Amino acid sequence: MDISLGDQILILIREKGPLTAEEIAYYLRRDVKEIAEELQYLEHDKLVTRVKRGLIFKKEAFDLTPTGLEEAQRAYERLRSISERIISKMNSISNEELEELLNQYMSLIPLMLILNLIPLELLILAGLDVLLMGPVIIHGH
Repeated sequence: MDISLGDQILILIREKGPLTAEEIAYYLRRDVKEIAEELQYLEHDKLVTRVKRGLIFKKEAFDLTPTGLEEAQRAYERLRSISERIISKMNSISNEELEELLNQYMSLIPLMLILNLIPLELLILAGLDVLLMGPVIIHGH
């Protein structure tokens, strides 16, 4: 069960409302070009639409279409299921297995943190250096 970048974008817009490509890239810790390209696909598939945001300085942002909202809800449920799996396993597996599990879902951790699906404190207690957000290295206790 994987969550594509497109699904991550839909979930984020569902949570935060209309966002610019730059804001999405910031939240998901991705390159803005990668996000812009994915937004083109989502727009082509009629999952997002362009909107103007701002009173004086108009910015182009992206919002969900009704179909996009439905897809975002399904993707959110998959993401929630993954986060519950991670949390349930955190205390019952070895550090090596935990590293492997977290590395498998590293691209989803920022979104899980934004949505409060996985507590930051739990990751810190597990020894994860969340500031690096590269490959997971669990520090021995």
